[in-house]
Amino acid sequence: MNTLSKAIIGALAFTATITTATAAGVITHISVEPSGIGSFGVLNSLFPKQLHFSTSLDSADPFTVTFTVGHASGAGGPYRVTETISNHTGVVWNDFHLSVSEPTAGGQGMVFTNFNNSTLSSFTLDSPPSSGPRELNFTGNLANFGTATAIFNLSLPDPGAGNTTTYTLTQLPSASPSVSPVPEPETYAMLMAGLGVIGLMVRRRSARQSV
Repeated sequence: MNTLSKAIIGALAFTATITTATAAGVITHISVEPSGIGSFGVLNSLFPKQLHFSTSLDSADPFTVTFTVGHASGAGGPYRVTETISNHTGVVWNDFHLSVSEPTAGGQGMVFTNFNNSTLSSFTLDSPPSSGPRELNFTGNLANFGTATAIFNLSLPDPGAGNTTTYTLTQLPSASPSVSPVPEPETYAMLMAGLGVIGLMVRRRSARQSV
């Protein structure tokens, strides 16, 4: 499991506490699983209620970001999330899904707010599914080694003084079964080298025959 710095998120929470006297749910910890799907990190969280993520995926398997949410006397409202997503899976993606789930202990779950303004560059946001604001489904294409930026708002309910709640955000890149793996640059280099050798052999053979 990749665990992000509590100090960064703590600084964000502290900043939120000094803005107003209202109560709010604030993120105090973030973790990602499973390990081995690539890399995930926080680029910038200097402003209240804003998170900037960087995700580079080596596998098309789903992965889950877990938020631990605590109580603070601070600014209410949703978190604005900006995530840069890089495709290093070897296949072309034709859609991308983000979904949230309620805490196992019950209670009001995390949701996407301002749904229709959620974006993923070069993708189209599909109509809300039956689960409503708990899923964002995008249709489009992202080439291998391509990068897209997702922007969305997350509402994280206040668990109450002295309590914490855990929410999860699952991300799933999808590729059509008919899409063939995209060759790595090294594969192209080997192919060109092989063609060069074949060409050299043909030229030598032609030279011998002309003698």
